Amino acid sequence: MAAILAADIVGFSRLIAEDEDGTLQQLASYRNVLDDFVTHHGGRVFNTAGDSIMCEFDSAVEATRTAIDIQDYMRAQNLPSAPNKRVRFRIGISVGEVVERQDDLLGMAVNIAARLETLAAPGGICLSRAVHEAVSGHIAVPFVDIGERQVKNIPFPVHAFAIPGPDAAIPLDPQRSSLRTPAMSTLVLASACLIVLVGAGGLVSQDQPSRPMDLLTAEAGILRPVQQSAQTLLLPTNPIEAFSGLVQRGGQIDDPHSAPGLYHNALLLEAKGESIGAHRAYYTLARMGLEFVDPHLRYAALVRAHEGRFIARQVYAELNEDVPTRATALVHALQFDGAERKARLIAFIKEHPGYAPAYFFLAEEHSEDRAESLQTAQDRRIEHAALAEFLKAHDEGRLIPFFLNQSIAADWVEQAHERHARLALSGESVAAIPVLEP
Repeated sequence: MAAILAADIVGFSRLIAEDEDGTLQQLASYRNVLDDFVTHHGGRVFNTAGDSIMCEFDSAVEATRTAIDIQDYMRAQNLPSAPNKRVRFRIGISVGEVVERQDDLLGMAVNIAARLETLAAPGGICLSRAVHEAVSGHIAVPFVDIGERQVKNIPFPVHAFAIPGPDAAIPLDPQRSSLRTPAMSTLVLASACLIVLVGAGGLVSQDQPSRPMDLLTAEAGILRPVQQSAQTLLLPTNPIEAFSGLVQRGGQIDDPHSAPGLYHNALLLEAKGESIGAHRAYYTLARMGLEFVDPHLRYAALVRAHEGRFIARQVYAELNEDVPTRATALVHALQFDGAERKARLIAFIKEHPGYAPAYFFLAEEHSEDRAESLQTAQDRRIEHAALAEFLKAHDEGRLIPFFLNQSIAADWVEQAHERHARLALSGESVAAIPVLEP
């Protein structure tokens, strides 16, 4: 996951045509300062092409602060210049999963950032909905909800917010006569998301026949039917081994009807930046009513990155109502923030004490990284006890059944061992998890 900042100079071709040497000298000078802003906020420039730059940040907040610093600096530099000589940037910021290829980054987050940049007014900044949700409580600047915009080569509307700046206009949608209210934008976004997930995407076809058994040999393992509305999906008797076989074999599966095949395809589609196809595969798998937690976590992250936390919460509220499992209940609880997230997680563990992955998240909620201020002794005791419960489940073989991708489980176990050992050195007690005591 990364925050991507895309910046481009307005009217660069005209500036070059009027004064090539002077414009290039200006650009080189500005680039040095801009690179310093990016580095200062913990980012890196991963791609440049003439008048444009693409930057990667671990934090949407830091990406937005960098954009504001850049626009403030450029505004000051432009004050003594004639209007037709001013160098102004448009900036777009998105957040989502990316894939690195030879120091370059690929993925839908990169594509959306570039398209949001084209929506920004000269001297302005345009953010995706997910970025706005991440930064609105941390950065004291005005945000303008400009609603959903259809942009080039992105298969779904992008909900955008603008930071116009003192001398930058609000980017109006040429197809609409006025801006929509935030409430209307939320309703439209929710409807659009549901259309993409259920209607237009054809995620759960009511009349699509199951494939004959002889066409399923590519998805390794003996298969048994799982009823899914009028469609029959198929689950191998050992789906974990089947998924491992698909990973080793590689390549996309045509028309998958099993959990391992759907998950395998979803991951490949995500890596290629084909988010709509990934949505379809994840959603179909999510409605199979299985207890594997890792596909749900990936799906929730995908929805959250593209549509925002509110929509991810709504999607999982509906999944948990339609096809309730411990996995959907846990992932729904994780879509909340702060005290409510923690309270829902504790309630989940009380109701489902045997669902081992939940203890990893409980430990995380009380870790030093998540502590609202300093981690207290009580936090350390809860973290240590939750990790002990998680590792006990692993040792007893009760963790494996909840992960289709066992490499994720192995990574969690490794992290848990390291954190548990570190806390043990501080002498924390593991007698019980205090928040769960009567």
